[in-house]
Amino acid sequence: MYYDPVECGMRIAKLRLELGQTQQQMADKLNISLDHYRALETGRRGGSLDLLTEIAITFDISLDYLILGRMKYSDSQRIQRELENITNQINQLKASL
Repeated sequence: MYYDPVECGMRIAKLRLELGQTQQQMADKLNISLDHYRALETGRRGGSLDLLTEIAITFDISLDYLILGRMKYSDSQRIQRELENITNQINQLKASL
């Protein structure tokens, strides 16, 4: 495995969209320019270790996933908890109808 800035950028863009954030909002949150953020998402520019760490913290993901696309066991546990929460919310909505 190796670091592919284009693949990393695609993961960043996907995570941003899942949060419903604009590129400008993410750039502001990360304290970088909009152009710099766009370059990260397109893979034209790689991020520093500090910036990639901040992105991982912002999205609550591991650096391993962000940089290499590999999920750790803890990531799959987090996803499982989120799915259980969503399922519970759906069941509560069904019960209230």
